[in-house]
Amino acid sequence: MRYSSARQMIFDAYQTRRGNSPIAGLFDDLRRIREKTGNNGAKLRSLIAEHKRNVRALANADVNSPDIEQLKMAVRRTEQRLSEVRTALEDISKSSNEGHLPDNDWKIVHGLEAGAVMSRVESLPIHLQALARYCFGPFTRDELAEDAEHVHWALYSKLLTEGVKLPGQGKGLPTAEQLNTLKYLCAAALYHHSQVTWPYSRPGLPTPKAVQGFMLDEYGVEVEVRFWTRTDRSTWGAVWERILRVLDNWEAEALAPVADLLPQAA
Repeated sequence: MRYSSARQMIFDAYQTRRGNSPIAGLFDDLRRIREKTGNNGAKLRSLIAEHKRNVRALANADVNSPDIEQLKMAVRRTEQRLSEVRTALEDISKSSNEGHLPDNDWKIVHGLEAGAVMSRVESLPIHLQALARYCFGPFTRDELAEDAEHVHWALYSKLLTEGVKLPGQGKGLPTAEQLNTLKYLCAAALYHHSQVTWPYSRPGLPTPKAVQGFMLDEYGVEVEVRFWTRTDRSTWGAVWERILRVLDNWEAEALAPVADLLPQAA
């Protein structure tokens, strides 16, 4: 896998994992091996060491010891776990030698690189994982519905926690209608952000009227855009810009650990 950016890395990694990929099954095997062996084989080395300790303990135990059955069970347990790893490795080796998958060694490398990228993404906080998949993954809007919901609520909660002032709120608490508008403005902002960033680089929702039309069409919620940019009062335009800044910051946070892999994949 050769990458030009962290955004492309995420797209390609999840494309590898999708069921329509010719190496999706192989990738599943690779991922299982990574789960069992860990990064750089750390889990596997630990398991081998544990098995050796168990075998030594059993060999040195008195046959009449009350712990003998527990020691035997410990040996059987680590033997079983090692057997599972060997079986998985044998499956990969067999697949690599099958003629219907040419250049399978490269596919294995490709799958391992994809696994490393996905591991970085899925170690992020939930809302950052969701943002990365929503913006850069090769998924349909239906497939992204749950991720979109995570990001919507994270945005909404962050703004309320930070005490955002909503248009028309006055000195009291925001009304249910104002909160509802804020919720769907967050949803519209996520859609806009996903359109203007890679790989689409589309206009998104470039004008207040575009934001208003999108929210009305998608959610049946009308946002007031007449005073979008006034500086002497709270406006939905100011809230919109604030949400977009949060998304920009979150995108940078989501991409940073993935970008660290670029030199390794070059």
